[in-house]
Amino acid sequence: MSQTAYLVSCEVLCGEGSDGALEGMDRASLIVGVYASSEDDAMAKIEESFEEEGYDLVEAEWICEASAMTWDDAEGEAECKDIIARMAEFPEDVIYGSLYASSGEVSAAA
Repeated sequence: MSQTAYLVSCEVLCGEGSDGALEGMDRASLIVGVYASSEDDAMAKIEESFEEEGYDLVEAEWICEASAMTWDDAEGEAECKDIIARMAEFPEDVIYGSLYASSGEVSAAA
């Protein structure tokens, strides 16, 4: 079955021991890349990888075939092109982009 490169923008909860938690984040947004046979297969691979890395998926904001991706700004384009380049190097892996503190953080009441 043929594999397509997908880019997915996600919001995650940063579990104990995850890179996001180590950076002091409770929630984060990031873009991940993965080769998969379908969007459903891509999401299944991403969720499995998140579980292994200590993240819980809150929301997949968008999913797009990498070849059809358009960018709003040069920074986003550079990050996605870096992810795509790393996907070519490690085609079996889910490739993580930079973590950004999520604007959806909610402070806990005492």
